[in-house]
Amino acid sequence: MTTKRKSKRNKDNIKNVKYLIGILIVAFVLIPAFYYSSITKNHSPSSNIKNMTSSNTNGSTQIQNSNTINLTILSGQISPKTGYTLPFKWGNSIKVLVQTGALNVSNLTIILNSSGQPITFTEKEILNGTYNGYIQFNSTNTEFVQIVLWALGINNNNTIINEGPIINSSAQISNEIRNNSTNSTLRQQATPYFVASHYFASTGGYGPIGKLQLGGINDVILSQPQQIIADYTATNSYRPCCDNPTAFPDCNHGAAALGLIELLASQGATQSQIFDALRYFYQYQFPQQYTEIAAYFYLQGKNYSQINSSEVMGYNFSSFSGYYSVNQYLLKNGILKQSTAGGAACGA
Repeated sequence: MTTKRKSKRNKDNIKNVKYLIGILIVAFVLIPAFYYSSITKNHSPSSNIKNMTSSNTNGSTQIQNSNTINLTILSGQISPKTGYTLPFKWGNSIKVLVQTGALNVSNLTIILNSSGQPITFTEKEILNGTYNGYIQFNSTNTEFVQIVLWALGINNNNTIINEGPIINSSAQISNEIRNNSTNSTLRQQATPYFVASHYFASTGGYGPIGKLQLGGINDVILSQPQQIIADYTATNSYRPCCDNPTAFPDCNHGAAALGLIELLASQGATQSQIFDALRYFYQYQFPQQYTEIAAYFYLQGKNYSQINSSEVMGYNFSSFSGYYSVNQYLLKNGILKQSTAGGAACGA
């Protein structure tokens, strides 16, 4: 073979290699991008909303005129001033918290006064265990019920706290501290309990209301069947301030919801009754968010009050991601003038 032919063949081979490399580059770039796009399209929170819109026979989405939804009126309907009364009682559950120091009545009184919801005679009776009425949620006791339920949920001796995500995640953090910190004192302190007591809003911000006794108070005791119900409802209920279920009560609202679940389960409440109670509780804690969720259902031609509470409290609606998708849907369809999703926050 002549030198000229060899040179031509080498050039052809190089050209073929470059062509093959070009094909591989395109494949490695476009195929993962297409795959990622399909994954995010199918699994993003907004796709949950799109999949739940109703369609007529020609496939177009049915949306009522936005003028038919008055958010102010709707808010008054889902969070009425008269409130909701549950067929369950406080009993001595809050009195035990006071006796153990988990609730400081003097501090609580100051907090309530500064919140514009001064402590009432009924609330004083709940604190000393003499109140024999039923649990109520209304527009004037939102701060009180949130705080006392927070104290119950984070301090009550229950496996959801003592063996659940709070302790498990704290154990992981404490291991990282012990392995990586150069501070010998911090390494010694970094037990799961130490981490759990300091690293979450529900625990690190607990000080003003009393002495944190994370999972250490034998207050509300559950039987095995009651524990199963508590585990299920805590695992499958969410709050609009984050994407964590009630079983991971890393904020005050999550801890309050856990306290409510355990209190009702101990009195024989069913799953359905607990989901209903969580819904009523959060409709006062997050009125804007649940007004928008109600508006979303009405846009689908569904009466919000008739939607099963387990669906409302699930990830698709009550998590931050679920609520955010609802918020953006209402914004896109002219129900909201601007996004209000930034208001879905909790404090401690």
